Amino acid sequence: MFLKNKWRTAFFALVALLVICFGVLFAKATAPVSTPAETTASSTTDPTLEVTMNRKQVNALSANYLNRFLKDSKVKYRFVVGKQYATVIGTTRFLGAKIQFAMNFVPEKTAKGNILLRAKGLAVGRLNLPLHFVLSYVKKNYDLPNWVSINQKKQTILLDLNKYSKKQSVRYSAEKLDMTNGRFTFKITIPKGDK
Repeated sequence: MFLKNKWRTAFFALVALLVICFGVLFAKATAPVSTPAETTASSTTDPTLEVTMNRKQVNALSANYLNRFLKDSKVKYRFVVGKQYATVIGTTRFLGAKIQFAMNFVPEKTAKGNILLRAKGLAVGRLNLPLHFVLSYVKKNYDLPNWVSINQKKQTILLDLNKYSKKQSVRYSAEKLDMTNGRFTFKITIPKGDK
């Protein structure tokens, strides 16, 4: 009788163990799949990346943009980043004569991630013209992108990257402008599509 009860007890224990195992397996199989949790920062901010360029790369980027922008323009100019200055070099016609000009600027990063160019020198042929006069002339007569603004009184040109980014699928901002070492860091922000 004891042996009969022993087998009966073992049988029910085995059935209970199988029921528990199947219950645990069923509970785990029907539980929601765990996904990696996103951090709060990435769910509330747009993804960004930093790009660092050297002088050669900045000059190539500038040349590419200006070649497209000035395609049908009578005035041709280049924007070249050198070791000390960023220089606008170009030619224009004045009273039928072809005039060469070069204007040096010291670039600075603004608090809003834009670039402010402070005029430091000018050469128009061999003339020595006041900077505010030339900047005023450029402002009135040159076809400039809408994100470039000239303040002839302060002798500055603002490259408003925030304004440039408004019609783009990404936003750009200057992070670091190191003229001495020729390193220029920009932040590129990719807006989320659900906004």
